[in-house]
Amino acid sequence: MCSSDNHDVKLNMRNIAVSRTGQDGSITLAFRFKSITQLLDEDDATLLPDKELTEIAEETLAGYLDEYKVKKSLHLVLTFPEKELPPDAGTIIPETTRRHFSFHTDDVIHDMVISRREGMYSLAIAIGNALITIFFLYFIESNGISFESFPVILIGGFFTILNWVTIWDTYEHFVYDYRALWRKKRIYEKISRIPITVEGY
Repeated sequence: MCSSDNHDVKLNMRNIAVSRTGQDGSITLAFRFKSITQLLDEDDATLLPDKELTEIAEETLAGYLDEYKVKKSLHLVLTFPEKELPPDAGTIIPETTRRHFSFHTDDVIHDMVISRREGMYSLAIAIGNALITIFFLYFIESNGISFESFPVILIGGFFTILNWVTIWDTYEHFVYDYRALWRKKRIYEKISRIPITVEGY
């Protein structure tokens, strides 16, 4: 098979049909896989239930749960071609899915630690830049130097840009990056404990 054909196959394998139904305040998310290989990583030689899920499956499951509040009652239904299901699919596949997300929760926690550390570094730099700016303004004021002189305008503009960049970087770490990781962690934890049903078609 040529490389373009391989690419088309990979694109087709990304297609996972998803449907949603609600009853008594609970949501059921049904994922229809074209093949069980969309869920289970063929490159992982480990036996079930320790086998890894594919990145496509991980992103799809977590991504659709991200639509709802973490406390929302959810039930997952995973459907596959009947002929591909092992005899104990109703038990082994849900266990494999939960174990995968439980294991990778630690990876997300690791990313959170790094993000928090980088955010603290960014905060320290932002405070340092602000103090330097204050000292610079105090120096100008105490020495009677005109704020409209070209060197002062140039240096002041540099400090303004520097402070804006570091403040935004700090804001981005804590308000966007860290918050996103925190939610991802909660979603992974949720998948590792919610009901999962396997069906064939």
